[in-house]
Amino acid sequence: MAQAKLDAHIDRLYGLPLDEFVLQRDALAKQLRADGDRDAASAVKALRKPTAGAWALNQAVRRRREETGALLAAGERLRAAHQALLSGGGRDELREAMGQQRALSNVLADCAEAIASETGKSGPALKERVRSTLHAAALDDDVRSDLAAGRLVREREAVGLGGVFGESDAAAPAASAPSRSGRAERTKRTERTQRAERAEPAEAQRAERAEAQRLAAQAQAAVGEAQAAVEDARAAHEDASEHLEAARAAAGEAQVAQREAGKLVRRRERELAKREQELRRLRD
Repeated sequence: MAQAKLDAHIDRLYGLPLDEFVLQRDALAKQLRADGDRDAASAVKALRKPTAGAWALNQAVRRRREETGALLAAGERLRAAHQALLSGGGRDELREAMGQQRALSNVLADCAEAIASETGKSGPALKERVRSTLHAAALDDDVRSDLAAGRLVREREAVGLGGVFGESDAAAPAASAPSRSGRAERTKRTERTQRAERAEPAEAQRAERAEAQRLAAQAQAAVGEAQAAVEDARAAHEDASEHLEAARAAAGEAQVAQREAGKLVRRRERELAKREQELRRLRD
């Protein structure tokens, strides 16, 4: 099967109601295998059922294509502004990109929550997990790609810019002119800070900061892996539950068919007995 056609099948699956995903995925894989396309069948069978939050966000992306494109563009500007800040640039561009990214994330998160509520899939933490996934798309190319395609399978955590998404514009310097006493106090604090910095070797400070950043990154990565493992386990449990329900339904149908077949056999046996009795009567 051509890749474009397979992609169209996969897009259709991720646009289905969540409760239909496993059944339709397995039916498609079975059909592809019957058609002799084993590679495509294996690829389809390996598709994971989305979590409730990921599914709702996939549907929101399909409904809000314009906002999704704007969000991804804002994510690119956010990354560029953060790199510029690390290189000594100003904060204005970063603050503006953060505001755009946050506003668009709220729009898509609200839409996803509404979709989840319509189908009874919403929960108290769903919107926050969705918003975190949208922030992660600004930093992680894989999340960005899955979001753009509407094929997310689980929620993700934003890792890489530290607390940048939680920064408040209130932390920016005040626009009004500082008072004379305020300037004097800041001058004193600056002098004290400079003396403290001269008292401690700069190399030791840099080493400590680097080690703290490394440990924080490791902790964030461990949390992300644990969350991914939990979501994978939940998805596997849901798949198994749906297969079990399908098997129970099939067993029930088989029992009904068996009873009907038994009734038919007994009716045919009675008819046969009548015909044999009539044949003996005619012969006599």
